Amino acid sequence: MNAQWPGEDRETGRDPVEEFFAAHRAQIQDQDPDELTWQRIRDGRRRARSHRGAWAGGLVAAAAALAVVFGPSLVPDADLPDVAGPATSVTDPSPTDPSATDPSVTDPGLTDPSATDPSATDPGETESGDPTDSAAETVSTPVPEGEIPDGAWFTDTTTADPTPDTDSGVRLGLVARDCPANGFCAMLVRSADGGITWAPQADLEQLGLVDRVLFNDQQRGWAWGAKAPLWATTDGGATWSTVATGARRVLDVSVRDDVLLATTATDQRCTTSPCPLPDVSVVLTDPLDTDWSDGVAHDAGPAATAEVLEAGTTRYVTTTNATGQVTSLRLQDGRLEATAELSECAAGPVAVTVSMATPEHLVALCDDERGIAVQESANGGRSWTPGNVIVPSFVLGEQPPLLASLDSEHLLLVGEGNHALTTDGGQTWTAEEFLPGASARPERIEVTQFQEIVVYPTQGRGDPDLGYWRSGDWGATWDVVAPQQ
Repeated sequence: MNAQWPGEDRETGRDPVEEFFAAHRAQIQDQDPDELTWQRIRDGRRRARSHRGAWAGGLVAAAAALAVVFGPSLVPDADLPDVAGPATSVTDPSPTDPSATDPSVTDPGLTDPSATDPSATDPGETESGDPTDSAAETVSTPVPEGEIPDGAWFTDTTTADPTPDTDSGVRLGLVARDCPANGFCAMLVRSADGGITWAPQADLEQLGLVDRVLFNDQQRGWAWGAKAPLWATTDGGATWSTVATGARRVLDVSVRDDVLLATTATDQRCTTSPCPLPDVSVVLTDPLDTDWSDGVAHDAGPAATAEVLEAGTTRYVTTTNATGQVTSLRLQDGRLEATAELSECAAGPVAVTVSMATPEHLVALCDDERGIAVQESANGGRSWTPGNVIVPSFVLGEQPPLLASLDSEHLLLVGEGNHALTTDGGQTWTAEEFLPGASARPERIEVTQFQEIVVYPTQGRGDPDLGYWRSGDWGATWDVVAPQQ
């Protein structure tokens, strides 16, 4: 009797599996190994090393391989570890459980009315596809002629030095100008004096509606927006290439010690009004990676906003749910750990910030029946204690005040144009003052690695000469920076 191989047809003696692959091999066409092909092969090999498969056994092997190739700082966490502080109680929803957040609010954006107002979205309109999933696109962006155009406004700025040890004075930023076809067009601008005066660097109209920018040196940077793909440059903005993120849009990006941490969002199908919250993910990858879809370290579930807080090499991720409560994660040894619950803050904090000079020090605001209360953490969110701080009532409004902190004794609160500052842990506060020319409500605040405080106004800023507010003395005095000088 003749032996029969597994899968061999008893009557014909042919192997249908072999015939299947033989037919497909015949259709393969040889291609010249151009640079694009080799780049795809290199990118594919890098992704293969960190790919997280669907099999449970593969997760363990992939994590071990990542630890060997990249070291512990780039190992994505399949699941959140135990809370950094006290263990989560059985009544507290897991930070990884999407049901822990309220999926009833859309992601606020800087330029899209439908992103900030759920009712502005047509319930019958759905978005499909992902602008970052298409083949990589590269464009050249020319240096604009003349000065920054009249009527332009700042949407973002960034330092351009890899570490806080040396300040070259170089800052890069994005300004927007009215464009009839697109609504607005972006321009990359450059400052050599710490952000006081600016000049055009590159016309970014081809990049679409980008309104955020980050450079970790004077050559490598990223630009993104609520309705634009993620773009990367390695030549100071002369050319840009798209980066595949596996998500609909990018919310925030941070790069420290050659580790990129970002938050991304993907819209859910919208069939009713208001639309559901987008699904937010946290990405942990190499700054050189051109495909982030395999670098998702944590699925945060539905969230209204998600940003990265950084102080030196320490970084946190905060997400905001439908009712305005903030959840915090800490990046610790390549792992995202949930911070502890705040005592005497039943609904959760409404704002969280980190101190630039003391990265383990966090400040949170709780809004309850007693009003606004401050809580502090001296150990990176592993535990919280109520602070003996009375928040000045004049900075309180319809929205929580913006927070900034430079050390454990310093806290700046910016309300609807007015602000208060303490340098002794809240024992005393400065008298009420207003930001100069505050004809628009401050919308966003950030502290640079050189301890400058920057406050951006809302887009409807009212004053065409107001680009943003800048303080170089911890918030004691403020300058108005205008796009045109």
